[in-house]
Amino acid sequence: MAVDLGKQVGPLPVGAWIVVVGSGLGLAYYGYRQQEQPKVSEVDNTSGDAGVGTGAVGGWIQTNPQASDTIDVAVTTNEQWGVRAINWLIGQGYPASVSDSAIRKYLAGNDPKPSIQEFTLQGIALSHFGSPPQPLPPSANEPPVSVPPPVVQNPPPVVNNPPAKTFRYYTVKAWPAKGSTLWGIAEIHYNNGNEWPRIYNANRSGTTRPDGKAGMIRNPDLIYTGWSLLIP
Repeated sequence: MAVDLGKQVGPLPVGAWIVVVGSGLGLAYYGYRQQEQPKVSEVDNTSGDAGVGTGAVGGWIQTNPQASDTIDVAVTTNEQWGVRAINWLIGQGYPASVSDSAIRKYLAGNDPKPSIQEFTLQGIALSHFGSPPQPLPPSANEPPVSVPPPVVQNPPPVVNNPPAKTFRYYTVKAWPAKGSTLWGIAEIHYNNGNEWPRIYNANRSGTTRPDGKAGMIRNPDLIYTGWSLLIP
């Protein structure tokens, strides 16, 4: 049966309809084949570690990273956390080399210091996965923590209080005992009667004796029984 390609069907001739329908079927088949092919990402090894790239064994970057985190594996080490973070970032469309470098620097304590792009990818990975399960090593870029010297409490100064001054006293005896005159008292204490002025001046009336009491002798020739004289 012959088909008249020039026959008008709707707004277009029959020939035009055949071209449109055939092109649509071809595009649909091509899209179906593309979905069956795995998306393989080959990256250059810019980290300096073995195992990065297609076909590597033990590498951190998968040969087919996906945008969704579908690997249900418990993360117990920082390396497992880093593998998952790197491949997730690549699956999100970020550059593989920058993602790898950013996560490795972060797990090494940001030593050396990351670039702005690497720092941004570190923040994105942390917001998605949380912190690594293990503590990070200290960074050499961080200034050392200065510990103030301990405060030494000086002991209070020792006050050497002078010992309390002691005084000698003599009670005047009744006449005619030797200790009833200043001369006799000086002989008793100084073995010399001529030293009597020392006793007189220490107990003279109108003055305060060294022991804080008032003197009582007005006339050195007249002293009374029972007086307690200070002996200097």
